[in-house]
Amino acid sequence: MFTRRLTWFFLLGLAGNLAMAAGDPPEAAAKTSKPFEYTGYSFPEYKSFKTTSEQVIMSDGAKLAVDIHLPADGPERASFPVIFEYLPYQRSTIDVETGRVYDITDTKEGKFYLSYGYAIVRADMRGTGASTGWLMDFMPRLAKDGEQLVGWIARQPWCDGNIGMMGSSYLGWSQTATASRCLRALKCITPECIPLDGYTGEPYPGGIYLEGFFTRFSEYMKLILRNYNLPDKGIRPTKPAVDENRDGELKDEIPVDVNKNGTFLDDISPPTYPDGKTRFGSYLIATVSHQKGDYDYGEWVSKCPFIDSASPLGYTMYDLSPTAHVSGLIRSRIPIYHFGGWFDGFTRGTFELYCTLAASNPSKVILGPSYHDFTSGPFWKYFGFSPEKVEEMYLTEHLRFFDRHLKGIINGIGEEPPVYIYVMNGNGWRFEKEWPLARQQPTKFLLDANNTLNAARSEDGSDSYKADFTHSSTYGENGGNRYLGIAGDAPSSPPIRTEKDKQCLVYTSEPVSSDTEVTGHPVAHLWVSSSADDGDFFLYLEDVDPSGPAMLVTEGQLRAGFAQLYDSKNMIRGGKFNVNVLPDLPWHGFQKNEFNPNVFANSAVVELVIDLNPTAWVFKQGHRVRLSIACADYPTFRLHPMLSPQNKPDAPDNIVPTVRVYRDASHTSYLELPIIPPQEGPK
Repeated sequence: MFTRRLTWFFLLGLAGNLAMAAGDPPEAAAKTSKPFEYTGYSFPEYKSFKTTSEQVIMSDGAKLAVDIHLPADGPERASFPVIFEYLPYQRSTIDVETGRVYDITDTKEGKFYLSYGYAIVRADMRGTGASTGWLMDFMPRLAKDGEQLVGWIARQPWCDGNIGMMGSSYLGWSQTATASRCLRALKCITPECIPLDGYTGEPYPGGIYLEGFFTRFSEYMKLILRNYNLPDKGIRPTKPAVDENRDGELKDEIPVDVNKNGTFLDDISPPTYPDGKTRFGSYLIATVSHQKGDYDYGEWVSKCPFIDSASPLGYTMYDLSPTAHVSGLIRSRIPIYHFGGWFDGFTRGTFELYCTLAASNPSKVILGPSYHDFTSGPFWKYFGFSPEKVEEMYLTEHLRFFDRHLKGIINGIGEEPPVYIYVMNGNGWRFEKEWPLARQQPTKFLLDANNTLNAARSEDGSDSYKADFTHSSTYGENGGNRYLGIAGDAPSSPPIRTEKDKQCLVYTSEPVSSDTEVTGHPVAHLWVSSSADDGDFFLYLEDVDPSGPAMLVTEGQLRAGFAQLYDSKNMIRGGKFNVNVLPDLPWHGFQKNEFNPNVFANSAVVELVIDLNPTAWVFKQGHRVRLSIACADYPTFRLHPMLSPQNKPDAPDNIVPTVRVYRDASHTSYLELPIIPPQEGPK
């Protein structure tokens, strides 16, 4: 899972020359506090900042590199509330030629929080950046490190005892891991774009390996964990945490890349330094430990096809997912503000995490028309929002939440309805009291003759489709999509499926007679058989404009061998509490003993129940609803290994199945949509 603002080979995506907003607070400012509007409660009082770096020693001796950014040039205060980011993606980087450091203070985000009197602390996880040790992604030891880092921060004289955490994806996971340790000083977290279950959230959505993401992720992590210097690709080495020769320079703590191939790791015997002096070599020791000890997540997880497959250290996805943190989060009662996007790869997980914890923890959730970063993707522009406006909205919501829980400002955020969603093509932002919406009306669209969706079946029958392994759900000039968006590759333009549907089996409704809102979790029930023993199914819900273009609304997928349904509470193992995972959605177990590799053998007709990622979308009057079915999404997902052993769409030994979808009284195939009645929702 990539962090916020992280695109492929690009770390800090906000301009670095923006001046900090600061000024004297007005004597009597009008007070406003509602989503994206916040005035009169706190003020940007600090005009600059001071940055230092340290190594924090963990209980096992590992030294974690930490940057501390403190507000300056403002009211005299001995200590500040702290916003903490705990990440594997370099807390800061450095230009080895000029010594220029790049960190969160170069972003509008960093300047914003500092100006409002928040200290910011960023720490490199063990095995990353300038920290020592080795890393296996999401290993339980990282939670203990997070606990010790929070304890260290709380003991510093510049911390007033109130700490909150922020960040998305991996940084969202690190928040749940740390908060599960039930820490007195950690007062709130704001996890963004993370799943509840890590297995279906990232490596195997629907039980199918997400190879396109991991190809990018593994290549990127190999470079940054080993502190490569490839500025033409946006890759710089991590800033050292220690100035060993105490000359005020940090760039000379990085060994010289003698052969200028981007890494000093093949030039370390003996290492040379820019100033020609010898030193203990803290930075070199850390980087060598990463090279020798770190596990390549993409390499090992590709060999773990089930939720209970053992990782190199014996952990399964039950141990490595946020599911492992749920019991601790319940005990902690920590306030949580969940941020998500309708086109993120973890949209289902955002709601599962919120709904599962809402009864025990003060919780809020917000969903916008974004991808794997609340501010990302083409739909913000499509719906009329500028990048500057979206960034302002994002920062404002965090400030309101942090002000309430870290500064104790009673600003009304806790009294608002807990769910705030952007209804696409509708009236925009709207509060709701619960999720799923109590007033939803589950409505069946039956698959019918002539590739139609109808309220009632006109005739019994079935439809044949020969799989096309070249089908790809990538969009825009950059070839992005929902799942590649986890690696920063959101599509550069809205996802139009018109041409791609020609490679699929499609069912399309008549034009809707009035604007029709679909808000919630669409679920498809398909009765299918196949000429192969197993296969993959990818479903796409689309909005077909009267002029022809078909816009992707949401999607889902499932490997047919996982057709059996199980109780979703089974995704959480261990812990003190018997946790009901909410909302109640189809769960396919995904354990090795729950997989049937011959699910279609002997001409079996099998029901596949596939939930699509949740959405909030209005089909305008005259538009049509379409369900598109494919049996591959290459190269985003690896082709089924039984059907394409070489993982190539045109390999001569491929088994290209013909599937049949049934639509009769005994095998009613349908798409169920959560229709919201045409009434005004609560404000």
